[in-house]
Amino acid sequence: MLAMNEEVALAQSLIRIFSPSGAESRATVLFVSALKDLGFDEAYLDEAGNAVGILRAGKGPSLMFNGHLDTVPLGDEDEWIHPPLSGIVSQGRLWGRGACDMKSAVACMAYAAIDARNRGFKGTLIVTGVVLEEVGGLGSYHAAETLRPDLVILGEPSKLSLKLGHRGRVELHGVVPGRNAHAARAELGLNAISRAADFLNKLEGLALPKGGPLQRSSATPTRIVSFPDGSTNVVPGSVEITIDYRNIPGDEPEDILNRIGMLDDDIVWSIPVVESVTENSKVRLRTSKTISPYLAPGENIAVNRAREAIKVGMSSKNIEFKEGVWWFCTDAPQLSRFGAPVIGFGPGEEELAHTTKESISVEHLIIARQIYADLACALLGAP
Repeated sequence: MLAMNEEVALAQSLIRIFSPSGAESRATVLFVSALKDLGFDEAYLDEAGNAVGILRAGKGPSLMFNGHLDTVPLGDEDEWIHPPLSGIVSQGRLWGRGACDMKSAVACMAYAAIDARNRGFKGTLIVTGVVLEEVGGLGSYHAAETLRPDLVILGEPSKLSLKLGHRGRVELHGVVPGRNAHAARAELGLNAISRAADFLNKLEGLALPKGGPLQRSSATPTRIVSFPDGSTNVVPGSVEITIDYRNIPGDEPEDILNRIGMLDDDIVWSIPVVESVTENSKVRLRTSKTISPYLAPGENIAVNRAREAIKVGMSSKNIEFKEGVWWFCTDAPQLSRFGAPVIGFGPGEEELAHTTKESISVEHLIIARQIYADLACALLGAP
């Protein structure tokens, strides 16, 4: 049997490699090397630069363990308790950028897959360490299209609880019109900031769709810029507003644009279009800045089996089973494009992701490795 601390060592190695979105190759190459050393039947970098490991055990369904190896930037390094690329273990926690989000979970998945093979399963078990999750999910988009798994376990941090979905995100950009004038004769102009303030007050009272497990949509202004930019003695002739809109199923982008637009007919709203490109420039994807909401079928056979496996595993550790939804977006919409249910379970506290306090409990990693192996055996069955 493999020692139960080897997943921590692999997580440390991954954390010590800086791998921001679009520059993940050093981390993915290291992970593929680890998969080969573990004895995966196949271990390679796909066209998008994702790390892929495959274990085959005869005919049967295919299950994908999915996590991402890209991270957000390090932030202010002076604010970290331990250096962000140290991968140090202190007071029972592993520290560094990617510790929680989510290199540690990917390391656990690699070792759990081997544990599951040793216990026995029937079918195909895939482990993917994908790229570009933090900037739109091109890595998972490509992995879903090329690998077509029947089921997916997504290891985003969840405090070891079952997660079955999340709200979507629509980025809205609005241009508020005005008219320039010298600030000393403001009455000659039309202040776009004042008009933007009127709009934002109306937005506060706007009724938004609600209902279901994802509760309700929300609209949060996150940026406002006046033009001409940098001038402090000019009545602004226009203002750009950015809104982070989180939507529940059924609240579609077109409906959102219409609803927001009704608050002021003269504000022009749009959803930006961006192009994602892999580090090797081989795969590109042009999309609007939207992420669809995702909700797994609650009574699906696979979901029920996963729920039971997690319950049993958590009970063996005297930890209460919990179930819910993530409050942030994930790659689940990309991974489910071809009908595969996406079931969430991961070590770590979501609130620490993207912060200078990012760390994860070593105990969580040990438990996650066990539960991931339990899930593989439950979902792929006995040989």
